[in-house]
Amino acid sequence: MDPSNSIQAAPSAQTLCIQCNTLPAAWLVPRFYDLRDSKYPAHKEPYHYPTYSTWAELQTSASTCALCALIVREAQNTSRRPYPKPSQPGVLFQASGSSRLEVWCVEAGKYAQLKVALDGGMCENLKKKRTKKADIHRIPAHAKSLFDSRIVSRHAGDDRNVAIIRHWLSVCTSSHTNCPNWASSRRIGRRHLPTRVLDVGEVGDESIRLHLSSDSDTSDYIALSYCWGPRKNPIMTTRDSLSRHINTGIKVSDLPETLRDAVHLTRLLNVKYLWIDALCIVQQDRDDWIREAAQMSSVYSQALLTIAADGAADTYAGLFRKRSERHGTSVELPWPLEEPDDGARPIKLHITPHFRSFKDEMGSTPLSKRGWTFQERALSARIVHFAPEMCYWECKDACIGEDEEIGKYSVQDGFFHLKDLLLPPDRERALTKVRMHDKWAWVVEKYTHRQLTNAGDLFAALEGVAVVFAEKDMLGKYCCGLWEDDFLRHLLWFSSRPEDGSQGLPHRRPEQYRAPTWSWASIHGPVENPAIQIYFEFSSAGSEMTQQLGKDGLLSHVVLDVEAVSVEVEGSSGFGPVRSASLKAKGVLCPILLGRQVKRREYELVIDGGDVVGSARWDVDDEPPVDLKLWICPVMQRQKVAAGWAVSDCLLLCAARNRGDMEFERVGKGIAANFWAQGTIQLQSFSIV
Repeated sequence: MDPSNSIQAAPSAQTLCIQCNTLPAAWLVPRFYDLRDSKYPAHKEPYHYPTYSTWAELQTSASTCALCALIVREAQNTSRRPYPKPSQPGVLFQASGSSRLEVWCVEAGKYAQLKVALDGGMCENLKKKRTKKADIHRIPAHAKSLFDSRIVSRHAGDDRNVAIIRHWLSVCTSSHTNCPNWASSRRIGRRHLPTRVLDVGEVGDESIRLHLSSDSDTSDYIALSYCWGPRKNPIMTTRDSLSRHINTGIKVSDLPETLRDAVHLTRLLNVKYLWIDALCIVQQDRDDWIREAAQMSSVYSQALLTIAADGAADTYAGLFRKRSERHGTSVELPWPLEEPDDGARPIKLHITPHFRSFKDEMGSTPLSKRGWTFQERALSARIVHFAPEMCYWECKDACIGEDEEIGKYSVQDGFFHLKDLLLPPDRERALTKVRMHDKWAWVVEKYTHRQLTNAGDLFAALEGVAVVFAEKDMLGKYCCGLWEDDFLRHLLWFSSRPEDGSQGLPHRRPEQYRAPTWSWASIHGPVENPAIQIYFEFSSAGSEMTQQLGKDGLLSHVVLDVEAVSVEVEGSSGFGPVRSASLKAKGVLCPILLGRQVKRREYELVIDGGDVVGSARWDVDDEPPVDLKLWICPVMQRQKVAAGWAVSDCLLLCAARNRGDMEFERVGKGIAANFWAQGTIQLQSFSIV
């Protein structure tokens, strides 16, 4: 970790053209005063500030001006920008808050997004009182809030970044309320440390040692969240190596880079213990794996900190990777107000590249695509993310980037959707069954967008989150990824299509049995279930709003009677891998044919006689066999009438393979007119497996 290359100018000469040199005093600093603090406005500044008449003039200036060169390098096509484009011609600067500086040239189709930062000296100098006045303004004590960003380091693991992580951890543990409460609430009735942890020793030690923890030990520990990748870990704990790892230890030099970097960071943070699954769970031992998988809700929630290797696709990529040439790049601009008179070095503004937002970063990293890491992130009280572009801090109270882009604002990127669920009862927002169902719908949708190397891990990799839901004691028994409360609504999941945001991931049945066909866990690929999502219903007068499950009075009249659900799982927790399951019900079964395909995996439902009565979405990508006999099973009727028809949400069934009469498998989900309700309704008893 060499900090010497962390921050450098670009280009090194730092020569500025007249437009860029006068920019801070003429518009930039006064404009940010206007944006940030109405109590101390310099004067009302225009939204845009014109510089060069054409993009070609800016390009010419870029050969000698550092800021113009940075703008040209960062420029992108304006057609990709969602923001309204300015109507004025020429090259225009635009300040839009959050330390963001934008540059437009609409005629040339160019747009650049930059950041305005203060150097470290500025941050310290601003803490000291000033008495003299400048031409524009005396610098007030709150001036730091004008530009709340930092220059991003060239190297993820330099001393500066480690100091930032220490600071984040210190602030969180000393002043936040939700984060310590989350960890302590998870500790009630449980041991603190995982079964095994790694004693990392001190900086410079050549080895680490596997430690068997005791029930009474309440030492802090750090957990690692990472991708194994396709290459096998060179070091794992197995039955053969368990004793050696405990007694002799493990050479740090033998660890792959990601694990080695995690050990080093843990030492730098002065924490004794580190938990890494490959070394703390006995690999290739099914009994130990089942036992330890059941403890995941505790392992991550009780850790002092989780290190997330977001940017590493495997264990060899590491945390402390050298970054791109954009990182550490800054162009200094003169501070237009008076210089400090206390001997401190001059204050400088820095214009830097603008990096991707936390939300965009977290949605596209290798770690965000891995199934196991869903609960690792959801359950952790605190996480330091080593993302491709920078480091981020995420906890139950706040989120901040290495460049301080996010500041003290919470980021509503989805995992905050679970925030109140993960807090102890005295701090959580009032939870209702409706909100609990809605949160589970979000969990299933996001989790099924992720991938598992071993398909059989699906329930184990979600077990920790399911345990937290169960502890709220609102949704009843957990049944293969569904909940007993409002069970019929949970049956009405369907596989997503790319146009629904499923990213084109394939849908197929796993080769080995994983779940009954009535569970979303029976298929690979993204699924969703609007029937258990919250929708807001307004009264006829529009004066009152209520929360309800399902859209437009969705699914209000019960048609299917589920008489019994039987599930056998591995382990004693009740949330582990499923061995077998079946559902016994009484309801209507109507023979049905599939007509023409209307959308991807969606087909018309046709009754004997040729009438089209609805449509159904096939669960998997494979085309339905032509000679397959099908039935629809109405589950719930919709309260409101659509297109003049009363309709029901139905399961599409076929006869179960190698099973007895009246045993079926689910193959799809549809909506059909209530043709089956005409005349005498015949109810039949059957099973879905």
